[in-house]
Amino acid sequence: MQIPFMRLDRQFANHRQEFMDAVETVFTHGKVLQAQEVADLEALVGDFFALPHAVAVGSGTDALILAMKALGLKPGGRVAVTSLSFVASASAIVHAGGIPVFVDIEDDYFMAREDVLLDLVKSGRVDGVVAVHLYGQMTELSEIYAEAKKRGVFVIEDAAQALGATRHGEAPGKHSDVTCVSFDPTKVIGAQGSGGLALAREHHIAEHLRRLRYHGHAGGRVYTEIGHNSQLPTVQAAIITAKLGHEEEWRLRRLAIASAFTETLQRMPNIRPPKVREGNTHIFHKYAMTVKSGRDALALHLKNRGIGSSVHYSLPLNEQPCFAGNHETVGDMSVVKRATERLLSLPIYPELTDTEVEYICRSLRDFQG
Repeated sequence: MQIPFMRLDRQFANHRQEFMDAVETVFTHGKVLQAQEVADLEALVGDFFALPHAVAVGSGTDALILAMKALGLKPGGRVAVTSLSFVASASAIVHAGGIPVFVDIEDDYFMAREDVLLDLVKSGRVDGVVAVHLYGQMTELSEIYAEAKKRGVFVIEDAAQALGATRHGEAPGKHSDVTCVSFDPTKVIGAQGSGGLALAREHHIAEHLRRLRYHGHAGGRVYTEIGHNSQLPTVQAAIITAKLGHEEEWRLRRLAIASAFTETLQRMPNIRPPKVREGNTHIFHKYAMTVKSGRDALALHLKNRGIGSSVHYSLPLNEQPCFAGNHETVGDMSVVKRATERLLSLPIYPELTDTEVEYICRSLRDFQG
């Protein structure tokens, strides 16, 4: 049996007509950029997050970059960010002119230590915070955001991995200035290409984001600042909208798969299943388990059984060469270093069959590491 880590081909096969109808509608009317489908998606996602303003852009990375620029990050400004995430969570800070200040993680949920973020905000050592919700569950931001508001420090939620997640019943966006979403194909709701969206509470921030996404255009062919070309293609907006109609169905299937994995791992003392923080609903964008010893041996064992796996992430961000000489760290980074040596992600997508899920569970049980 062969079980790849991702199977977007199955998603398309299951919804071929729906997706192709959306594509044909766009190609028929011919408005391939900034058409009604884009505005409709913005309204839909705004309602989903209960935020008044949504601005579609070319990628989740662009959403982060434009958010920091719209919030006034100055050249050389320091922005706190976790040391465990996809590189874009931090490279966006550099693109926006800032300096990443990497924070070590806590050992239960692998997100940035909230006490350290709070201290950085209170001490005035940072100008902003990019708070990353990781693997499908949310970090706690209420106190951090309250203190940040007092001091003029911006808070951005990187919710690329958290569409559908909640904390105390509320989606990302309550405790931040801007919330950024990714529609990368690997995400739970993905484009057939790339896409992203930034959500704002305040109208003037949203308007600034709209100017920045198209060359600083203020209307009437007047360009008031140097902006970007970061437009979400209409056809991608139409496909994403179609997929959002399946969000609940797909989320519930991932939860069922995650439950099967967790039940198996609870009987394996060498492997710790993901912990769900009290008050959180976890959407399992990734099923990242902790292998206390023999992580690479387990990955090879699964590969030999035809099962794809992946490491999220193989290096702490502060050790990535692209940030050499252009970052700061807080603490000794011992927890994130240990996590990168132990974490392993299993395939988890709604199109996995029950037979495939059982095969993965059986293969895990057969591991002798």
